[in-house]
Amino acid sequence: MTTVVHPESGLRKATLTDQDLAETPWDYCRIHALALTDDEGPPENPTLDYREDDDLDPTAPSALQLHLDLDYIVRRVDPGTMRDVHFWVAPATLIVHNVWDIAGSLQSVCLPFELKNLRQEAPARSGERCWHLEGRDMDLRFQASGFTLYLRQPPRYGRRVLRMAERGGISFAPQPFA
Repeated sequence: MTTVVHPESGLRKATLTDQDLAETPWDYCRIHALALTDDEGPPENPTLDYREDDDLDPTAPSALQLHLDLDYIVRRVDPGTMRDVHFWVAPATLIVHNVWDIAGSLQSVCLPFELKNLRQEAPARSGERCWHLEGRDMDLRFQASGFTLYLRQPPRYGRRVLRMAERGGISFAPQPFA
């Protein structure tokens, strides 16, 4: 028996991973912010002769993570005409883990980005997982070990895009509401 964490919207899980990719729709999720981070940092007790590149291991997986703060569309409710379309939407953090070999474009800073699709593509020659993130005015291809999507609040019924006050501002917090 599957537990439903938000019965009104039909949401089954507040944390989704790349294992849930086939059941995870991405169509027109508004992206409020994106960041690329490196979680490794310097050693806790560096010596005086420590150099930042001393611990680089070209065979180790990347520590880079791609973070997106977005309004995740849990479900579209379409009772008839286009004017009546409503959505179940939740503020969410998408974290793509161990990212490397990023290529692509971000074409506009005037219009907000919207995520149209995140899909896995054929593996690279090295056998690593390749991903394609596409949206309005953006197209990124990269290799990564997977992703985690955290829905930070229960879904709200209404418009496709949440107001900043409704969503609690910009956040990359990896904390699901349930």
